[in-house]
Amino acid sequence: MDLTGYGLTLFWALALGAAAAAILWTQTHKRRTSQAPRLYLEALRAIVDGDDHTAFERLKAVVTEDSNYLDAYLKLGDLLRRRGRHDRAIRVHEELTLRLGLPKPDAIAVQKSLAQDYLAAGKPQEAESALRKILELQKDHQWAIEKMVRLLEEDGRFDDAYDLRRDALKRSGQSDGHLLAMYKALEGLKVNTNGKGHDARLSFKEALNHDAKCLPALLYLGDSYWKEGRHQDAVEWWTQFAESEPRAAHVVFERLRKAYFEMGQFGEITRVYEHTLEADPKNTAALLGLAELSLKKGEFDNALTQFRHVLDIDSDNVAARAGIVRVLVEQKRLRDATNEIDALLETTPFHGGGYICKRCGNRSDEAAWLCPKCKGVETFQLY
Repeated sequence: MDLTGYGLTLFWALALGAAAAAILWTQTHKRRTSQAPRLYLEALRAIVDGDDHTAFERLKAVVTEDSNYLDAYLKLGDLLRRRGRHDRAIRVHEELTLRLGLPKPDAIAVQKSLAQDYLAAGKPQEAESALRKILELQKDHQWAIEKMVRLLEEDGRFDDAYDLRRDALKRSGQSDGHLLAMYKALEGLKVNTNGKGHDARLSFKEALNHDAKCLPALLYLGDSYWKEGRHQDAVEWWTQFAESEPRAAHVVFERLRKAYFEMGQFGEITRVYEHTLEADPKNTAALLGLAELSLKKGEFDNALTQFRHVLDIDSDNVAARAGIVRVLVEQKRLRDATNEIDALLETTPFHGGGYICKRCGNRSDEAAWLCPKCKGVETFQLY
């Protein structure tokens, strides 16, 4: 037998076999990977239809077929998060951060999903880290800015929130003096709570440079001066508060009444009430204040008229109804007083007093610009 011919035959047989195997593998691989786009499309349709179970199964199949399908991994992790499986969602998304050379949009998408995972899992520090990575990649990423600002608000880092918001506004060519002022005022309140009255006042005045009618800055400036015995300065800032927003003037009425009493300027509080009513004729707090002064002076008919005026504006005003009862008792009209008490009990709905947070429903007896429960900024309705 010719060994040379035999060798050539064997060579060609092996070559043809390898080629056939290569062709078969290629065709099989193509068939296998070609399922991924179809499965992914089905997953997207399921997500749109709200069918999380089908979407989850299809996405698992996609990443099994093709591990390079980044968007499928992202959505799979997002579905895990929506199902409350936060740790698994974090693991899926964290693995994507190990991929080298991700295009910027993909890297941002991964960090965005991670930030949402961490927030859902109650891990604010890790969420902040992910958000900072987004902002390193894209400084004007609005979603990341809003989430970061919220984290800073919740953590009481108002100076940092101020810096982030100010820089974002500057880049966009916009301005929001009111919001920047609010952050400075809240930072001043935090500093003032720590016993640094002078530093707090600097923050309050910086707030007023942004917004001359920043109510918390005006209020807390007055409070700070009062605490240090500078009563006239306190009165000036509280008065400016009332003049800046007459509808919220009730916040400082008791402060001013007490201050004028201690300073021996008993008639000044009347002027404050009257000035408020000039700007806001239906200000029930100012009307109640005048009615109380009339009652103390023994001007019962005048007091009764003023209390009834309040009820014309707000028929459920408990203070006005109680005031009418007190006037009638002073006038010895006990039967009328009894009738008013009965009407009060029958017609006046009971509801908790104070201010209510629009975000979480928390109640506060005092005016506040930061909810102690949900950390919402300016969420209390003052008027």
